[in-house]
Amino acid sequence: MSLGKNLTAILALAALLLVAGALFRRLRRRPAAAPAPVPAAVPPVATTAPARGPAAATNPGVAALAPIAAANLLATDRLWARAFGGAPEGSPKDPAEAGLRAEIFTALRAENLDPKYFPRRPTLMAQLLHAFEDEQTGGDQVARIIAHDPVLTADVLRLANSTLYRTSPEPIGTIQRAVVVCGTEELRRLVATAMLLPVFRATRTNFPRFPRLLWERTERAARAAEMYAGHYNPGDRFDAQMVALLSALGPLVVYGAALDLHARAPQVAPNPETFLALLRDLSVPMSQRLAKQWDAAPRTVAALSRDPAESLTVALQAGELLASLSVLESQTVISGEELAENAIAAGIPDARVFEIAQRLAVKA
Repeated sequence: MSLGKNLTAILALAALLLVAGALFRRLRRRPAAAPAPVPAAVPPVATTAPARGPAAATNPGVAALAPIAAANLLATDRLWARAFGGAPEGSPKDPAEAGLRAEIFTALRAENLDPKYFPRRPTLMAQLLHAFEDEQTGGDQVARIIAHDPVLTADVLRLANSTLYRTSPEPIGTIQRAVVVCGTEELRRLVATAMLLPVFRATRTNFPRFPRLLWERTERAARAAEMYAGHYNPGDRFDAQMVALLSALGPLVVYGAALDLHARAPQVAPNPETFLALLRDLSVPMSQRLAKQWDAAPRTVAALSRDPAESLTVALQAGELLASLSVLESQTVISGEELAENAIAAGIPDARVFEIAQRLAVKA
C-alpha cells in the first residue's frame, strides 16, 4: 500500500515537471511584446503655440506661460488694490456709479478715443535709438544728443546711480562718465527707461498713489524682463525692456482717461473698484494700441497682446510678476520668502528668481 502511494506521487511529480518544461520552452520561443502604438488619429495636445522668438529653443517659460501669466494677474491686482486703497462701503451698489462705470468702459473701448489721452512718443527717442544702432556713432555723439534735454540728462544720471543699474562704487556725475562706466548697451537701456519717466510725472488729485506705484513697478519690470530675456538670449535684452516699458503705458492711459471721464459726473465719487476693473480689462489692449501708434516692432506688439507664440511675452510676464512681488515686498506686504515661493510656484526657475530679486531689492 505504501509502495503504491509512493509510485503515484512520483508519477504525478514527473508529469508536473514535464508540463513546466514544455511551458518554459514555449515562453522562450515567444517574442517580446511590442509597446502599444499611439493611434495616429489622436495627436498630442499642445498647451501653447510654438514660440517664434529667437529664445524659444532654450526658454523654459515658453512652454509654461499660463501659470506665469496667472500669477502675474494676481500680483498685479494685489498691487493696484493697494494703489487705490480699497472700495468704500456700499459704493459698488450705487446705481449712478454702475451707470457711469458702463459709460467709461464703452468710451475707453471705442476706436476713436480722444488722442489727448495717449502720450506722445518722446522727441529724442527715434534719434537716440538710431544712434545706438549705428556702429559708427561714438559715445561722445550720444552724450551730446542726451545733453540737449536737461530733464533726460538728470533722469539718466539718477538711474545710472540707482540700485537697479549701478555698476560702479563711485557716483556717476556726467553723461560722458556714464558712457565710459556703463558702456553703450547699458546706457541704451538707461536712456530708454529715462525717456518714459516724464510721462508718469503728471499729478492727479484722485488716487495720486497709482502713478507712483505704476512707475516703481515699471522700473523694476523693465529691469527684470531684460535680465530674464538676457539669460536665454542676450540679443533680446533691449527688446524685452522696451516691451515692459510700453506695457506700463496702457494702465496709465486707462487711469488718466477714466479720471477725466469721471469728472463729467462730479456728483459720483470715484470708486476704486471701477478703476481696478478698468485696468484689469483694458490695460492690455490699450498698451497694444499705443505701441502701434508709436510704430513699435511687430514682435513688441505681439508681446504686448500677450501672444503665447512670441518669446518676448514670457519675459514681459515674468518681469512684471517679479516686479510686482518686489514692490509688495518693499512695502512689507509680503516677505522675501513669499516672493520666491510665488515666483517659483509660477514656473520661473529658482536661479532666475533669486538673481533678479536680488537686483530688484532697492535699498532705502
